[in-house]
Amino acid sequence: MISADENRIPIPNVLERATEYLRLQYRNDPDILGYRIRVANSLDNAYGADNGVGGAGTFAIIDVDRDRDFISKEMRISRRGLTGETTRGQTRAVFNPNEFFGDDPVVPADGQLWFVRTQVRTQAAPAFPATADNLNQSDILIVRTPGFLTVPRPALTLYGTAPALATAVPGLPAPEEAMIFHVPSFGDALVLTNHGPGQLFYSVGYNLPLARLDAGQTLSHSSGMKDELVVCSDSGNPEFSVLISTVTGIR
Repeated sequence: MISADENRIPIPNVLERATEYLRLQYRNDPDILGYRIRVANSLDNAYGADNGVGGAGTFAIIDVDRDRDFISKEMRISRRGLTGETTRGQTRAVFNPNEFFGDDPVVPADGQLWFVRTQVRTQAAPAFPATADNLNQSDILIVRTPGFLTVPRPALTLYGTAPALATAVPGLPAPEEAMIFHVPSFGDALVLTNHGPGQLFYSVGYNLPLARLDAGQTLSHSSGMKDELVVCSDSGNPEFSVLISTVTGIR
């Protein structure tokens, strides 16, 4: 169960993304024994069916023990995952996303956005959770498409359904089961639209107070943000769309 910012289940760093190639990294935590990588092809599916969202849920593709490297069969054959880098203090997974495409309807193809969540097994709970929910999975990490970093300010379009949480209150941080997702690079500008029904609550950081956006309203923000967006509602499950411009550092 996630109870504080410092105790949140980790999301991986994307070390490298190219056509038919994805390399993810976790920084080792002595309390964590292993990482389970789960994926989906949309925000709603990544969130799952809880709290009125109605998504299909994530699909588990890789288990890797702490301080180990997972290199998929195709990567071993092609030797693309054998970098020779020092990986002390790190846990990594290297694979071709298309190796898992078709295993389940929610697994995206290589050329699509990947919505990734993590489960962990720990010293206190040495087995992975038997099922996946929003208290035993990490935030949602949006993994960029292969060509995402070829322009200086790439943009993302997203669509989703806000979870209805009775304890969500504007002016306070979001409840634990809010939908929280991370964009591939730092956000530069944001256009958020509430398509209704009901009011949408949002913030640009896990512990920041929620603000309110009424049905039919659009928020335009252009002065920079973190890589994190939090959305929920107190009722009604409003649908929302997001346009996010990001900064990659490429010039």
